[in-house]
Amino acid sequence: MKNIIMFLSFVIYATLIFFIDSYVMLCIVFLINIVAMIYFKTKIIGTIESIIKLLPFILVTVVINWLLANYTYAFMVAIKLILVCHITYIYAKTTTVKGIANTVKNLCMPLKLLKINPEDIELLVCISLSMLPIFKREYHQLKEACSAKGIAINVKNMKVILTKLLVSIMKRVNEIEASIIEKGYEGTS
Repeated sequence: MKNIIMFLSFVIYATLIFFIDSYVMLCIVFLINIVAMIYFKTKIIGTIESIIKLLPFILVTVVINWLLANYTYAFMVAIKLILVCHITYIYAKTTTVKGIANTVKNLCMPLKLLKINPEDIELLVCISLSMLPIFKREYHQLKEACSAKGIAINVKNMKVILTKLLVSIMKRVNEIEASIIEKGYEGTS
């Protein structure tokens, strides 16, 4: 129940940030984020690094809003995105993959009325979230292999690169499938 409350609080809080139109309220949200960061003992350096990684996305969004609206609105959107990214980082660092999957399963319990198994959904979420670091690692290994061979990663070579990446990912998926079958999981296919 604690995970569900934390998840729903996170979703509602992150959504409400986008409805704020006052810089004073955004400062209060920033202070709430800082308190949450201290309470959950999240590292400041990791938080800053995660926001820096997302800066290209934030900057593109700011430029688009600046062109379509005005610079004050674009600046407000940038602040909101940074605050949402910050609280998302805190949530991600304080919750495990299994915790998120369990929360989704509990939220999907009403689907039993439609004869949908929430345990299947939990398994899918768990596998999906666990695959993200594998995708990232596979991509970096492929990128290093291409640079070692002198192959540039560009649009011209993308077909070959994506093919190799997808083959590698499919091998991982087959390994996971074999592991699940060996552990005796019987899906409802």
